Amino acid sequence: MRNMDSTTTTTREPRPHREFDARDVARRGGALGQRRPSAHGGRAFTLVEVLVATTLSSMVLAAVLTCFLFLGRAGVGLQNYADMESQARAAIETFALDARMASDARWNSAQSLTLTIRRAGGNISATYAYDPVARTFTRSVPGAAAEVLLTDIRSFSFNAYGIDTGAISLDTITTATHRDTKQVQISLETERVRRSLAASTNKVISARFVLRNKRVA
Repeated sequence: MRNMDSTTTTTREPRPHREFDARDVARRGGALGQRRPSAHGGRAFTLVEVLVATTLSSMVLAAVLTCFLFLGRAGVGLQNYADMESQARAAIETFALDARMASDARWNSAQSLTLTIRRAGGNISATYAYDPVARTFTRSVPGAAAEVLLTDIRSFSFNAYGIDTGAISLDTITTATHRDTKQVQISLETERVRRSLAASTNKVISARFVLRNKRVA
């Protein structure tokens, strides 16, 4: 009797297809186009978000710096105006004090005037002059160095008036000019120039100072 080997064929049954489960997708990293949560539990920033944030931060920083520069320049301008006003006021008050006490006035030029001032110990001479080269207004007395009363002067002029308030020309200095001068006025303009800033100017026109002790025919 003949034995025959039997061949056993095993057929694997196909695995059933699993239905789509959103929870599986979430566990594997999320659906396509969605960010995966970071290791700390928060969402990471995309490149677009980083670029937008950087642009907005740059704009805000530029605005803050612009405001800071504007306020700084405005502060410097105000300080210049305050300094020029204070200096001009002090210079004119010094001149006014001598002018009111002067018993005589001598014009050296249209921009220089010598006042004779009566004092208890005797008369003294005080010369007030404008230097267009140095742009200064100075007061000088014999035996002492000239005192700088005002700096950074852009324009300056003396104005002379008679006892009848009529203007006296200083274009040509004569004996009558010295004799008839009874009132003196100062007109000036100062200027401060700083790099990267607009020039600050201050124009001053003083009152007419009467030479009370000066005799006028």
